[in-house]
Amino acid sequence: MASVVRRILLGGACVVAVVVGAADAQTTSGYASQPTSGLITTPPTAVPAALSDTDSANLQTALAAAKRGDVSGARMAMDSLQDPIAKKIAQWALVDNNAEAMSFFELDAARRDLAGWPRAARRDAAAEKALSTSGLDPARIVAWFGGAQPATADGAMALASAYQATGRNKEATDLIRRTFRDKVFEADAQRSLIARFGGMLTADDYARRADILLYGQQGPAARDLVAMLSDSQQATARVRMAYRQNSASANGLYNALTPDQQASPGVVFERAAYLRRAGMDTLALPMVVNFPVPPTEEASTAIWKERKQLIVSALKAGDSSGAYAAANNVQALAPADIAESEFYAGWIALTRLKDADAAAAHFAQIAAVGASPITKGRALYWQGRAAEAQGDPIAAQTFYAEGARYITTFYGQLAAEKAGLKELRLDRDPVITQADRARFYGREQIRAARILADIGARDLFRSLVLYIDDTLPNAEESALLVDFARGYGDQDLAMRAVRTAAQRGFILAERGYPLLDHHFTPGPGAAETAFVYSISRQESNFDPAARSGVGARGMMQLMPATASIVARKLGEIHSIDRLSDASYNMRLGSVYLGDMVSSFSGSYIMAAAAYNAGPGRPAQWAGLCGDPRGAQTDPLDFIECIPFSETRNYVMRTLETTMVYRARLNGGVAPLTLSSDLKRGGYVYSPSVAAAYTPSAQP
Repeated sequence: MASVVRRILLGGACVVAVVVGAADAQTTSGYASQPTSGLITTPPTAVPAALSDTDSANLQTALAAAKRGDVSGARMAMDSLQDPIAKKIAQWALVDNNAEAMSFFELDAARRDLAGWPRAARRDAAAEKALSTSGLDPARIVAWFGGAQPATADGAMALASAYQATGRNKEATDLIRRTFRDKVFEADAQRSLIARFGGMLTADDYARRADILLYGQQGPAARDLVAMLSDSQQATARVRMAYRQNSASANGLYNALTPDQQASPGVVFERAAYLRRAGMDTLALPMVVNFPVPPTEEASTAIWKERKQLIVSALKAGDSSGAYAAANNVQALAPADIAESEFYAGWIALTRLKDADAAAAHFAQIAAVGASPITKGRALYWQGRAAEAQGDPIAAQTFYAEGARYITTFYGQLAAEKAGLKELRLDRDPVITQADRARFYGREQIRAARILADIGARDLFRSLVLYIDDTLPNAEESALLVDFARGYGDQDLAMRAVRTAAQRGFILAERGYPLLDHHFTPGPGAAETAFVYSISRQESNFDPAARSGVGARGMMQLMPATASIVARKLGEIHSIDRLSDASYNMRLGSVYLGDMVSSFSGSYIMAAAAYNAGPGRPAQWAGLCGDPRGAQTDPLDFIECIPFSETRNYVMRTLETTMVYRARLNGGVAPLTLSSDLKRGGYVYSPSVAAAYTPSAQP
């Protein structure tokens, strides 16, 4: 077997590694034609998938047939496969694309055969929906569920019928009522459930279901149900629907309601949303105290989104008390919404209302629900800030020291500085043993991914790897997955695996913050190299072939018109195709970013915000949030006040990553200076970048 020589960077030192393995096979895969990023990284060491030519051809036939809905053709090709993993791949694709055309017994077999494969919930749902035609007797249907709750309305109806047939009528009634009241499902299933089990349902059940559906899309299921309500309930439901549709009749219908009907939480919510959309935020904001307690997680997310809009409106108006009212007592149900709402409430309480006790309570809630390093670092830093404001420096230092454990994150770095740390030191990636490799490559999903890559089935390969990265038990196998994806030339997928590993607490500093094997040559006025790497990581995951929906290209996602302007400035020979060259793209991008930094008087915060949201946005936000350059505004207040969540996240991620890249470029260690980086710049806003690059519409 041929050996391959690859350069890798370990802790800043360039060494040569000889890898014996499947690299020759990889270069003939469906990924071979992708542009190379030129990244220094650890090479793959996998065993070839080694499908026979016949199995390879039959698998491709099966996948193509499954994709076009040719179930018999897919089955025939699948039956011809000899390799058991190839059979599972074909079965996976067949069920994914054609579940409605398959029998219950095929679907049930797929559930068992594909345990540990992506989209298990979809297979469970498909099998439940096929139960009614399975011919199973009631006792076997009850046994099939094994005490688990059905995931679908069809499954609930099948199980309820089985309960009835076996004399378990109370369990049947409880199941139907619970499903009807709490699950969102389509109109056809709703009609079937009412026709078969309507006698089990109460008027309150109908009212409850109508309420939860009206927080959603208000489609056929909601409209059907509204017609079954009492006259009074129909009146409030129609007002909610009219406000959602911005109907001209909405206010008239509202005025016809009784005061009690007008005060119903669902009506209050939809009226407030209607007023905000109409630009009457000051009328909508006081209504937030009467917003509904979320009845379901789906409703919770919808209600929180509206509250968030009102928070931003109140902050723009300088109404800190109103903003706090919108953020407080949200009672969100989804963990991400809980963390975000509690942060807003705590941040407003601490920085705007100077209520440290209230802030501390809110930040403690984030710590209770947060799981990722980013969320934990954020919670602990702000718990420290609240403790300081409460006059408890000992507690503050405890929080900061704990937050410093998450030192690759934005707030973890700030907490580390507060705890007295002076340097950011990166750990080396884990040493991979032969036992780690054997365990990793022994996973059937990994062999399946190799097979898919070798036959050029890119979409299925990516789906499988994106699933695997959520399941690996340790940093060693997470590192191997990153190498695996990069070995097939999918740099974007490798970086997604890095990020998922980080969210699960496995920080891969070397693999996760790669460097070019030949450093790009910065042009005149280029931004700091660590900042350039950071922006590239956030923009493209270092995929030189990356292209956005609006046409931005390459490592730093340059718009062609922007790149042309920068190339002329540098006297470079330019073509759009060259933007897929990693070094060239980063050379141009480094100059564009440098101009952006200069335009904002050296502020990395504003430059990053401008790179993401457009050059004109930071000046607008400075008027709303205060100017982060100088001593008058806490830079964190500016960042957390940015009204676009994507940009707010982008700024924090690029600034934290700049610190990490300073260490990567310096042998794994760098001074910890994020707090001073946040204060870069003066107060003069220069429109030069906006003027120079307006033709490009560079985002």
